[in-house]
Amino acid sequence: MLLKPLSASLTAIALVIGLSACANSPNSQTLERTFAADPLLEENGETPVTPPPPADPALEGVEGSSELPQDFPDTIPSYPNAEFIRTIAPNETPEAPKVDEGVVTLWQTSDSLEQVLNFYQQQFNQPNWEIVPQTNQTESPANLIARYGMDLLVNIDLKPPIGMGENPPQKGEFLISYVRANPTPTTGETPADQPPKTIAIEAATPVSPPASEPSTTSATPTALEKVPEQLRPYLRDLEKMGIAIAQPSGNTSANATESTVDLNQGITRKQFARWLLEVNNKIYANQPGKQVRLAPTTANPAFSDVSTNHPDFPVIQGLAEAGIIPSSLSGDSSATTFRPDAIITREQLLLWKVPLDRRSNLPSASVDAIKESWGFQDASKIDPNALRAVYADYQNGDRSNIRRAFGYTTLFQPKKEVTRAEAAAALWFFGLQGEGLTVPDAMTNPSPVAP
Repeated sequence: MLLKPLSASLTAIALVIGLSACANSPNSQTLERTFAADPLLEENGETPVTPPPPADPALEGVEGSSELPQDFPDTIPSYPNAEFIRTIAPNETPEAPKVDEGVVTLWQTSDSLEQVLNFYQQQFNQPNWEIVPQTNQTESPANLIARYGMDLLVNIDLKPPIGMGENPPQKGEFLISYVRANPTPTTGETPADQPPKTIAIEAATPVSPPASEPSTTSATPTALEKVPEQLRPYLRDLEKMGIAIAQPSGNTSANATESTVDLNQGITRKQFARWLLEVNNKIYANQPGKQVRLAPTTANPAFSDVSTNHPDFPVIQGLAEAGIIPSSLSGDSSATTFRPDAIITREQLLLWKVPLDRRSNLPSASVDAIKESWGFQDASKIDPNALRAVYADYQNGDRSNIRRAFGYTTLFQPKKEVTRAEAAAALWFFGLQGEGLTVPDAMTNPSPVAP
């Protein structure tokens, strides 16, 4: 588990820069002298200049910057009424070795620190975030630690050392510290095959591990490192739901692990059909009327290349009979074959998924409507049958499959192959914004029903 060393590193950073919460302590007095104006300069009418940090043991290994770090994660929520003050990062010295690229940023706000705490508690209860339980936490916690996936650990410290921003501070101060699991390597860093160095600090507050450990037989950090950061949480959630995200195409072995599969590779039409039906039925486990039925092997095949002996016949035939996958049953005389081993494209994904979001007829659409709504430069390349699904997806706002799976883009690239990771993002949510259900919603379902 990465959490334990990351938590220790993050705690170490906060403690290295911490001086004392007591205004009468020697460290506090040293810091006051650091930021106090030189009286000789004031007498001469010159502009006071803040001197460099003194060689005080409490400040060894700490340097500051007035600029927000370039790698400050966009995933960390910004408090609306806070002002960034400066960045504090550890130096790499024999006395204070570098700590896993950990960075500490100082912020000020005119709001109460209780408001700040409430804000971040709400934000860290959103999908993809997990609040890390702590030992020795008081009823009014001074800090809040949360994990974003397996790659980022964040600490909101509401009681930073006195005078870090100004002396005395006129506004409430708090720290946002973060540690990345996989920082960009630089010369002199700890080799990858050795454990990272940490600063030994007495009386450091231990951090408890998360309540649930990620599976070691499926989605592993090694495979996820190759996936865009924005898509990793969707894969983790599908894995927790029990979806075989790491099962190679055509491999039915229960021992298949993610280490054997590149999650950036294309997902076949038969595999996406399997995920589509399975996730839909698990999300709507308590609503049988929204589940897609598996077809019996006695059904007349809708596609000439998917016989009743095909292992995925019940899934593919069931989706065709439900009208989700275009076939002769839905009046598409050109859809005589399914091509189960072909990689599904973006426009095909939308054509299959959006009807399960809307649960109603798709709206009329044209190339001009796509250009005006999405602004896609290549709207004319979208298959006419998929135009309505693409347009309907736009009407789903922030819950659209395109935004979730492909991010912001002015090129839809309708014929581009969909990766496993993108497919997981599209299937993470079913329904319309404001009334749909996510995979985490399904995992809290007390009585899940298998498809």
